[in-house]
Amino acid sequence: MTLLSRELREALKDYKYLLNRGYSREVALNVISSRYFLDELQRLLLYRCVHSEEEISQVRKKMTQEKEVVIDGFNVAITLLNVLDNDMAFLCDDGLIRDLGLGKKKGDSRVLDMLILFSEYCEWKRIRFEILLDSQVSRSGEMANELRRRGIRALTTTKTDKEVILRNKAVVSNDFVVAMKSKMIANLLFDFLKDSNIPLVEISSLLS
Repeated sequence: MTLLSRELREALKDYKYLLNRGYSREVALNVISSRYFLDELQRLLLYRCVHSEEEISQVRKKMTQEKEVVIDGFNVAITLLNVLDNDMAFLCDDGLIRDLGLGKKKGDSRVLDMLILFSEYCEWKRIRFEILLDSQVSRSGEMANELRRRGIRALTTTKTDKEVILRNKAVVSNDFVVAMKSKMIANLLFDFLKDSNIPLVEISSLLS
């Protein structure tokens, strides 16, 4: 079965059906994986990109056009990098863009370039922002220093997921747990790609 085959589309629909029926994500994934013989990448696509209608509603009602945001730095930079590399990035059914790389490009030398590029976009949109970087990631301190040298507000933190939520501002992140726990979500990565005319595979179109 190829990643976006007809069989996988049926698996996506059945998985979503089980989620809407109240099955846990893990149970639903195991059932569908056994039924359709999904490989690891296909399982990951379901797990990261398909949600129940209730979850979608909760995420979408938090989306805002706030002009002051906090950015989950590595989350956004790595997703953007995967999009530009055409490397398994999707517009998920909750409206957020996610990749299937599981952060494997954190050590990529282009991560800083992605942070600068996204910062320039935010400045163009006249959005006030700060970037939080996980201090446990190699060279995060150096990247924060370089961003600050360019006049960009950036800092490292030991618990980025927790910190972006505690900032009590609109959050720029595709992390589902962060999205569910945050009061507001700024879907700026989607806006960036839309303004840049960069297309993505839309999971919702595979579910119709």
